[in-house]
Amino acid sequence: MTHPSIGMLAPGDPAPFCYGLTGTGTFYSFQAQAGRPAVVILARRLDSAAASRLAAAFARHLDAFAECDADVLLLVNQEPVSVCQHWLANPGRITVVAGNADFFRQSAFDQDDPLVLALDRNLRVLARLEGMDEDTIVTAALSAVATLPIERPRDILLPAPVLLVPNLLDRRFCTALIERHQTANFDSGFATADASGAARYKVDHQKKKRRDHLIETDDPVHARILDAMTRRCLPELRKAFQADVAHFDRFLIARYDSDGGHFRRHRDNGHASLAFRQFAISINLNAEDYDGGDLLFPEYNSHRYRPATGAGLVFSASLLHEATPVTRGTRFVLLTFMHNAEAEARRLAFRTKNAGCMPVVAPA
Repeated sequence: MTHPSIGMLAPGDPAPFCYGLTGTGTFYSFQAQAGRPAVVILARRLDSAAASRLAAAFARHLDAFAECDADVLLLVNQEPVSVCQHWLANPGRITVVAGNADFFRQSAFDQDDPLVLALDRNLRVLARLEGMDEDTIVTAALSAVATLPIERPRDILLPAPVLLVPNLLDRRFCTALIERHQTANFDSGFATADASGAARYKVDHQKKKRRDHLIETDDPVHARILDAMTRRCLPELRKAFQADVAHFDRFLIARYDSDGGHFRRHRDNGHASLAFRQFAISINLNAEDYDGGDLLFPEYNSHRYRPATGAGLVFSASLLHEATPVTRGTRFVLLTFMHNAEAEARRLAFRTKNAGCMPVVAPA
């Protein structure tokens, strides 16, 4: 998968990999940076007046960034020798790095004015800042890293093998999806089998109570979701699980109401017609607007999983899980499944073999 250019980068996108030599002659890389947020100032040269002013503004607030466990770097597109020489003549508090050429090429950074990227501990973009005065940029960068959730180290005894991916969708798009759901929706069911073993689609409010809206594949909204998933989710899946996802299932906007909206314990690939499913993802669209509606993985622990608005929880379709009843408000969530090329071949083979006895509605 090709990496998006910086002109396209938005919160949630992974930054290109960076390495280089610092002004003191030590090696730097994002591999060592991972685990600590970073604010990266991109500049062509150290002798740029705009870059110098911006670095000086950040230097005045390094203690505030340190309180957020965040590092501040000045990354320049220069030869290491000239960077070291400049550092010896003009030492400063901010770490200066002569970055690798690939970083600037993949970032499509080719401008006179500096650009600031605020990155989370996984080196995903939190904010892209430019075109403002130095103090405004510093304040915005500090605000971005200060809002990162911090979970202090603790002993983990029974972890569930799930992956939380933040900022998959921006808040405005989440709101648009919620509004779209209101235009048309249907009673959600699930795949089961009749007495002969044939696949059937069943609605049973004792097991599942939800209203769904299906996004058709030829809809521009489908393409926008697919782009966000490809850019922001698939690299994390590849890194965490060495999974090469090649196909997405249908995209559903789901609504759980406070009158008992829920989905009891189930696995997403238990029926033969769904055995191709490998990973599920649940993206919250309005996490602040409801109580209840948490995801549980009872085989591992009793923790409640509740991604922030726009964030998604990825997990194996084989894991037993449930969506607890919503007790206040209304929960909206975007749902889909993912699988690789081999699983797609199995899906097509099953569909051919069982034509005429498949569920009449895409199972949820």
